Amino acid sequence: MIILFASLFSVLTQDSSGLAGLAISNALAISILLSFLVRVFADFESNLTSIERIKEYFHIPQEAAWDSQEETKPSADWPQKGVIQFQNFYLKYRDDLDYALKDINFSIYAHEKVGIVGRTGAGKSSQSLGLFRMLEINEGNIIIDGLNIKTIGLHDLRQKLTIIPQDPVIFTGTLRVNLDPFEAYSDNELWNALEQANLKEFVQELDKKLDYGCAEGGGATSTALFS
Repeated sequence: MIILFASLFSVLTQDSSGLAGLAISNALAISILLSFLVRVFADFESNLTSIERIKEYFHIPQEAAWDSQEETKPSADWPQKGVIQFQNFYLKYRDDLDYALKDINFSIYAHEKVGIVGRTGAGKSSQSLGLFRMLEINEGNIIIDGLNIKTIGLHDLRQKLTIIPQDPVIFTGTLRVNLDPFEAYSDNELWNALEQANLKEFVQELDKKLDYGCAEGGGATSTALFS
């Protein structure tokens, strides 16, 4: 439109051809500049979106304390029996949503294997999230070997529990690192765990055994670790 109006005014005012060319060329330069300014403002707006997200993250409620208080810190051998009690357990994903689980009461005794079944959305995963305190308990308690998990730090709780994911996950490093990332167990204990998982003979056949290199996603640095 700038070029069109510049051309019309040049024709209507009947100025010299030099002035007409100058006006049209400057109008063309201005239109290019305006296009560049529009792009700059669009990039600026998209960058402001990142700032808005960072600002939103500042207001996200933080998790509970990572470490337990001295008076509530569990013993090194906790839990010994694995008795789990859900007492009037309520859980919701957000304060403005309905409860995902309501008034759950049951007990799992030592050495019991319990299966929780239900259709999609019944709350099976929600129960696990509450057990690991990925979602904080809204009402009620979860007692493990006589200790209320709400009174201990998240690190002390999650370090003592284990979850086996549906998808196999392995990290880059040695087999030893994947089995014992915190170096808390001896070689004899690692071999005992492999034996119970029926993998001892397979690992013994590897060239470096526990120091065998694993690649991310379940592969190996030289040959496949798992079929």
